[in-house]
Amino acid sequence: MQDKEFYIGPDFERLPQAVLDRLRDYGACVVSDAMKGFNAMDERIRAVAPGRCVCGSAVTVRLRPGDNLMLHRAIECARPGDILVLDTGGSCRHAVIGGIMSGAAFGKGIGGLIIDGAVRDVEELRQHGYPVFAAAVVPNTGDSEGPGQLNRPVSCGGVPVLPGDAVVADDNGVAVVPRDMVDWVLENCEKKIQAEEKRMAEIRQGRLTAAGIAAKLEKAGY
Repeated sequence: MQDKEFYIGPDFERLPQAVLDRLRDYGACVVSDAMKGFNAMDERIRAVAPGRCVCGSAVTVRLRPGDNLMLHRAIECARPGDILVLDTGGSCRHAVIGGIMSGAAFGKGIGGLIIDGAVRDVEELRQHGYPVFAAAVVPNTGDSEGPGQLNRPVSCGGVPVLPGDAVVADDNGVAVVPRDMVDWVLENCEKKIQAEEKRMAEIRQGRLTAAGIAAKLEKAGY
């Protein structure tokens, strides 16, 4: 559906749950390392209720600053397990979601909320352990007038996000895996884990400094 002010894009095919589960098990740090640091959201996007690690397909929402009308439609359209990724145009003056809307979203099984903007009612979010990641917390509510866009490319935390991308979020932050890079990222995640396990074995054997680091120090005269 499209007119001069509103846009709702077509639905998309979700990634297999087994793939999303593997990315979640690796976590944001390993996934970020697998992408050489690309597509990791900046430090502003933090867990409101720590202790959760989630991964799901991105449903992207672009909101007018201070408004959340299209978020209501996104909650209705999203499927259980989806991650709603919100682009508010960098506005943190007004919260786009609080306790009531979060209850509606997570009540239907939404996997998580990633918000480049503000939230409120954090005591409720933390009480329920809702996986909400946001740039700010403010008491002000906003409008519900529109316009807005659903399932179009957005920017969140300095990272481009397309509908259907995989989003991994935990206490370390948020990483976005482009849909067409998932297989390559999973392969690199496994290589990273194997390298870390090898390094931990070396540490247990008394080799506190990795050989590559030791060589760089020696070359520098240390």
